[in-house]
Amino acid sequence: MTEVTRGPWDMLLYWMSNVGEGSWDRFRQVVAELAGKDGDLSQFRRSLRVRLSDFGHADFFIGGSSRWETLPPLVGGLVGNVNTALLIGARTPKLLADVNDAAVRHGVEILSEGWADSPATVRLTGAPAAINACAVAAAINYASNYAWRLAAKLAPIPSFLDRPRRDTDSAPINWVPRSFDFQSREWKDGVIPNAACEFTPRYGRPRYFVSNRRRRLLEIVGRRDAVYAAAHAQRVALATYDSATKAFSVPLSAPLPEAYARVACLCSGQRADVGQGRIVYPGVPPDVGAILLTALGQPGAVSARAHGTEER
Repeated sequence: MTEVTRGPWDMLLYWMSNVGEGSWDRFRQVVAELAGKDGDLSQFRRSLRVRLSDFGHADFFIGGSSRWETLPPLVGGLVGNVNTALLIGARTPKLLADVNDAAVRHGVEILSEGWADSPATVRLTGAPAAINACAVAAAINYASNYAWRLAAKLAPIPSFLDRPRRDTDSAPINWVPRSFDFQSREWKDGVIPNAACEFTPRYGRPRYFVSNRRRRLLEIVGRRDAVYAAAHAQRVALATYDSATKAFSVPLSAPLPEAYARVACLCSGQRADVGQGRIVYPGVPPDVGAILLTALGQPGAVSARAHGTEER
């Protein structure tokens, strides 16, 4: 195993793995303690939370709550490369030692890559049977083509809209409303017709809705889900897929819902790239890219890209 210096975010994952679950407030406190510096850490915490979620280490804001929980440790096989897998889920120093010992016995190569802003990624390379034997010896499960398995369980965004809407009068009273404007791709104050809406209380977590042209509201659990539900309703293409480069792309202001982002990330086991106002997931096979677009309710983006244009 290629050794790396264990940074503070590996220590964070060890702590999360030991306690199993906790509150967002406690997570914020621990991140501040490990960062060891004053100042506004809000953006960094969000980025760290995204990394932990994308790589399948933990789920956050479960069911719209302020809770998080770690996921069981797993060796997840990457899509398109049967000889490579990623160690995801909860992680402790003992687990890493057990996996390393098992890898030596079964001829599996392990590469650990450290990061300054997230826990290290641990990649296993070898024959699938050897990787599976390594996982069994370390008392954890192995799942080949793991992103495919996750993709099969995605909740389709269009299904969120198949419920009755509420009258605007039932919206949270005295909460501050904002809406996602598809023209500017930004959140703006107030309730905009045909948009994703966020209502924020003075204390506690926001609630999210999708409005129609009469501003009747349908509650959606999750900010990202609400944006893509509204985009589907208005036939707005946010996500695109380039089959030539196998890159799945979304606007920086409209990140993928967490379950979708995890699928896109764990196809290749690589971190998403951010540039030119977009988040780009590399190494997404065409069949998985089509599943993601269809489940998002954005199949028009497939044909638009195929003709060399991008639907607006």
